[in-house]
Amino acid sequence: MAACTTPVLVVGAGPTGLTAALTLAQNDVPVRIIEQELQHRRGQRGPGIQPRTFEVFHFLRVPEINERATFVLPLQEHNKGSLEALKTFTVSPYTEPTPSIPYYNPKLIGQQTLEAILREHLAKFGCTVELGTRLASFTQDYQCVRAKIVKHRTDQAEVVEEVVEAAYLIGADGARSVTRKQLQLTFGGSTWEGTRIVLGDIRLELKGLDREHWHHFGTISQEMISLRPTDELGKDGYQLLITSRVRELKGLAQDEEALMNCIKELIGLGDDVKVKEVMWASEFRPNMRMVDKFGVGRVFVAGDAAHVHSPTGGQGLNTSVQDALHLCWKLALVYKGLSPASLLDTYTAERLPVITEMLGLTTEILKRMHGESKVEGAQSSTDGKDDAKVESNLEHMKHRGKNMFMLGVNCRTSPIVVDEFAPASTPGVTVVHSAYGNIEEGIFRAGDRAPDAPDLVLVANSNRAASNASGISTLRGKELGSTRLFNIFAPTYHTILIFAPTLADPVVSSVLAALQQCVPKNTLVRPLVVLPDTLPDLHKGVETSSTLDQTSGVEVLVDQAGHAYRGYLIEQDEIKVIAIRPDGVVGAIVRSAKGLERYFDGVFEKRDVGTGEVL
Repeated sequence: MAACTTPVLVVGAGPTGLTAALTLAQNDVPVRIIEQELQHRRGQRGPGIQPRTFEVFHFLRVPEINERATFVLPLQEHNKGSLEALKTFTVSPYTEPTPSIPYYNPKLIGQQTLEAILREHLAKFGCTVELGTRLASFTQDYQCVRAKIVKHRTDQAEVVEEVVEAAYLIGADGARSVTRKQLQLTFGGSTWEGTRIVLGDIRLELKGLDREHWHHFGTISQEMISLRPTDELGKDGYQLLITSRVRELKGLAQDEEALMNCIKELIGLGDDVKVKEVMWASEFRPNMRMVDKFGVGRVFVAGDAAHVHSPTGGQGLNTSVQDALHLCWKLALVYKGLSPASLLDTYTAERLPVITEMLGLTTEILKRMHGESKVEGAQSSTDGKDDAKVESNLEHMKHRGKNMFMLGVNCRTSPIVVDEFAPASTPGVTVVHSAYGNIEEGIFRAGDRAPDAPDLVLVANSNRAASNASGISTLRGKELGSTRLFNIFAPTYHTILIFAPTLADPVVSSVLAALQQCVPKNTLVRPLVVLPDTLPDLHKGVETSSTLDQTSGVEVLVDQAGHAYRGYLIEQDEIKVIAIRPDGVVGAIVRSAKGLERYFDGVFEKRDVGTGEVL
């Protein structure tokens, strides 16, 4: 590993590659990120951010994405040639956030804005994107990846070749991934050859067209243009999407004049429509494809390099960002020699079921949009009756279930999660498991997302505690303040939640002692003892035993409002130990130190207790 000049080479600087690089940088793993484009990409592209992805950015300490994103506007349907609203409806009705789900609504932010924010955070670690640099080829052996990269010095043809020796390579290089092709991974699925979609960003002026709605002109069964106002592009900026079953769209995105004329024609209001600028445009055919594994040896793929699908459902960027975090917390541990290489095998094991279900869901939405409307009798005609059916079909097609929020995405069947509270399987009974389900009230399993919990009062921190002569520390709650779990979770360590009725319970001390033995470095875990809100006046302080004081990094929290105990389904006087992984997923739900040791045996290298050497 030391012989490699670059610890990790990330190929591609879209949301996937930037998230991967940022996760590695936060884990103190040097990273080099290259991008073949000469300039940073333009375009709103896929702007939908789902609640689970906002959680990921929270863990990565990138608050600006949520702060700058906007809620999805109500949709408004129009006949071609009219600004009169036929119907107005909401795609995603607002859901009030809860203590356990603080991000409960999808929002929109242009991809170019999101990428700029991520680049700013990455630059804080001294890492910048190398533009005009592409991956040409690579070879690998058990020690290293040798990647040949080609750098364009200017907009001209002058190039410089370089061979990079990297410990690992992450291919985040999109649907035409060189990485995937070099690995010879299968990319099974289908392409809708007869369907084309044009996506773009424009500046447009049309008197009477408000900016409080997402406007749709025309009908799904014939042709339709949608215009989504976004101030990211200016006060006259819109993201457009064009679909047609009666018009040839091939080449339209490359012909600016033809595209402008098409926009005016589809809106149908003649010279009242003034297309002032085409800022960016692209066309594509819906592809639904995925790899059969996410890596070979020291080389991995993520995002569009691993799976492509219809843009319907707004899952693509979100799934890609989650791929990156999922892979890179594991990669950081393996690179540092703290975890076995087999931990990286779980990247495929855990993500493959998720992506398989995601492709099925988004493809079904696409079929509703393009293929099955006629089955439902929603064909268009010149009379208003069939138009009404089409309107209803548009609303039906745009409807999204809460499973698309991705809060129910899980890896319950992972070989490394441990759940001592899961119901025992019944012989002869097959349980159908969904990796892309909804959050189920009263059900909480290892492999699920970890809920948030605000209003936790920090009453003791062994790093700050000073013991008196009797070995007892007293810390006042008002001195340490309150926090929430999402502000504690981070991509650099496991968070260990020890729910116990009192600090004196022997399980508390045994779990803390076990962490000292089974975790190679104290900084890899953050243990928290979470006490119920049954203490007397917090301002009088909490006594902590000498055992707790001698254990570095332990914090004691009181669940003042009961959110943690409710969210994690902790009964009164129950003892439960929960390990939260660096990606905000529950790795283990166990009763004691023994169960926790079993979980960490699957994550970290086993070491000799006396020497600390890897066994």
